[in-house]
Amino acid sequence: MNIKNKNITIIGAGMSGIGAAQLAYHFGANVFLSDQKKISHEFKKNISYEEGKHSKKCYDCDFAIVSPGVPTDNPFFNQFNKQKIEVISEIEFASWYTKSPIIGVTGSNGKSTTVSILNDIFLDEYDSTYMGGNIGIPFSLNVLDENTKNKSNNIHILELSSFQLERITTFKPNVACILNLSEDHLDRYDSLIDYYNAKFNISKNLDKNDYLVYNYNDKNYYSKLYEKTNLIQFSSKGKGLNFNVENNHIIENNTKNTIIDCNQTKLKGEHNIENILAAIQIAKLFNIDNDVIKKAITNFNPLEHRMEVIKKEKNITYINDSKSTNIKSALKAIESSNQDTILILGGYSKGLVNYKDHLGVKLNNIINIICYGNEGENIYKQLKNTYKCQYIKKFNEAIVASIKLAKNNNRVLLSPACSSYDQFNNFEERGNAFKQIVNNHLQK
Repeated sequence: MNIKNKNITIIGAGMSGIGAAQLAYHFGANVFLSDQKKISHEFKKNISYEEGKHSKKCYDCDFAIVSPGVPTDNPFFNQFNKQKIEVISEIEFASWYTKSPIIGVTGSNGKSTTVSILNDIFLDEYDSTYMGGNIGIPFSLNVLDENTKNKSNNIHILELSSFQLERITTFKPNVACILNLSEDHLDRYDSLIDYYNAKFNISKNLDKNDYLVYNYNDKNYYSKLYEKTNLIQFSSKGKGLNFNVENNHIIENNTKNTIIDCNQTKLKGEHNIENILAAIQIAKLFNIDNDVIKKAITNFNPLEHRMEVIKKEKNITYINDSKSTNIKSALKAIESSNQDTILILGGYSKGLVNYKDHLGVKLNNIINIICYGNEGENIYKQLKNTYKCQYIKKFNEAIVASIKLAKNNNRVLLSPACSSYDQFNNFEERGNAFKQIVNNHLQK
């Protein structure tokens, strides 16, 4: 779309909003940036902006772009609808300005790991491999780089959250992937199906030239798409797929060749096998050689704050899984080892979660649960009759208590099942605090 001299309002001055502003500015639009907080990015000097509020100036536009972290179910956004002003996502906007192949990955858990594996696989296959979206660099800034440097033979590999997929109209990846579906973000969505539907938006524009790679465990959700696009399933348990898992080896069905021995990777747990399977399936759609795939996966290191082993001392393992912000992710972390575990749960609730549904039947490897933060008291009340539990509101005190409980052959696992926003700005800050507390305490 030619947006030269078009008036574009951008709501939210986070990374995505600033990226969209820079891309729109590059193509000659009149950009107005609005944020309810102070805008710290220096790019605001190049455009019109307001901070500390969303005023009526926002409606003086041809269309608006909303950042993913900004909820749109409120009177302010209803006014855009009343004035028939289209509101789109940053992902939608950026997609207008690239003709390069796009791989889009969404799901409740495992997105960052899968996208990062794919990035490592594709690095030697394309002149420029752009990894972005909900990880690292906003899609808009990668597209801007592609356009300003006139690069060719590029590919975009996108991690996509449900928030980013809410307001797409024409966005269409060549390969879309939905890794899994589980309960999450019920503080933003009215129901679980509303959350799932936001994820399903990744497939809304796919056709027979495209592919949707999905988890066999969720197969019932995709039956209506068979006539629309090419469906490819993966599973760590299913048979009759393109790949099977036998004795922890991923086997290609057609050739019976072993793609990779999962024991040789640094990624542990069945959930990571599924992440690897999804990445392999996508890579094979681009005809990437098995040796290239194997090398990338074997050399891949777990991402920071995702089942990150930060310390092994006196036969006690300390694991930072701060990225675990929903109960299903925490369960995967718990189940990844039979080692006796002191589990740290809590933080800020994403909505009403029944922890009994998931942890009510006692898991034998959990020997103690430390509950912390705003949600910790609720978790404690639900689980205290099943497990040895303590509620300690302050994060640092909760971590110290878990360290003191640890004995020989134990695992201290921070896998909170909640967001970090009660005591931290993000999961990275929480994970770094955990690492610092552990290291400081063990040095005493």
